[in-house]
Amino acid sequence: MSPPVTRANSRHALVQKAEVPYLLRSRVPLGNASNVIGVNRGADVPKRQKAARVKQNAKAKRPAAKAHPTENESISEVCDSVKQPVPYTDVCQDSEHLQKQTDAPQAFSSLLLNIPDVDSADAGDAQMCSEYVRDIYAYLQQLEVSMAIRPRYLEGQEVSGDMRAVAIDWLMQVQREFKLRQETLFMTVSITDGFLQNNPVPKKYLQLVCVTAMLIASKYEEIYPPTVGDFAFVTDGAYTCGDIRRMERIILKRLNYSLGRPVPTHFLQRACKVGQASPRERELASFLMEVAVLDYDLVHVPPSLMATATFAASLRILGSGQWSESLERYTGYSEETLAPVMQAVIRMLEKVTDQCKLQEIKTKYVEISSKIRKVDF
Repeated sequence: MSPPVTRANSRHALVQKAEVPYLLRSRVPLGNASNVIGVNRGADVPKRQKAARVKQNAKAKRPAAKAHPTENESISEVCDSVKQPVPYTDVCQDSEHLQKQTDAPQAFSSLLLNIPDVDSADAGDAQMCSEYVRDIYAYLQQLEVSMAIRPRYLEGQEVSGDMRAVAIDWLMQVQREFKLRQETLFMTVSITDGFLQNNPVPKKYLQLVCVTAMLIASKYEEIYPPTVGDFAFVTDGAYTCGDIRRMERIILKRLNYSLGRPVPTHFLQRACKVGQASPRERELASFLMEVAVLDYDLVHVPPSLMATATFAASLRILGSGQWSESLERYTGYSEETLAPVMQAVIRMLEKVTDQCKLQEIKTKYVEISSKIRKVDF
């Protein structure tokens, strides 16, 4: 049995008792524990030899039994001799399933397509997560299905689709004033739709729901989110800070704190990477997504389908090419599937005219059209 761990019998204390300051000694107390075992290890050798001889004599008196593993045997051989049940876990099952998918041979039909691997160049960048980027987007598509918005959910409510469009257009103006991210805007719309589809509110509280949803989304997405007083100020005194705080608690409880619904921006980044989009194509697709979010008839469209359709529409408008097999494989949508959504987005874009009541989207339309006006539409 090793002696108690003290500073007096440690290795550094035996060699240098007072010559080295205490701060320069080995790690205390964990370092001393390892040193004590090393210093006194030789004292235990005679006892171990004696114990070994006693065990050997006892073996000679007893009948022959199965020999114990020697020191030369490997760890795997020793472990193989012990058969213990392995507990079942989902992690083990998923790992085996992924291993089977990795070892499975590639289909011959996919080899004929000659589709390049867009993630191979990111193998050295750990932040790009090239090893499991497809699993990430598969999980996001599962989330958008489980947290879907019902089509035409405002039927029978006091709030109409036009009121919703005016409120979102006002939120775009608030986003520009506070310099918030586009992800914050889309998450605000997602929270608003998710709350209104199961909790009808009078039209006088629609602005309160929208501004509170933007407060929650800002806390989720922004590094420096605006304060409650800032959002109360933009309502021009219609609601107080206490009203926004109370509505925040109501929204979070009714949504069961489930705020992880993906936004179209995540899928647009993937489509632009696969399609090697230019800055003009990316900017136009981003603008079309904001146009589409105003359309009440498109509230039920999944974010992945919306982002892919707007990107395909930007390619068609700018004449940058057709929908390729690589885009279809990585996004999971064919051109036939995207066609109805593209047509609906173009129809909503045509409504952005001088007679339209949506002022903020008209301002953005002028900015985007001025940047790409050299292109023949």
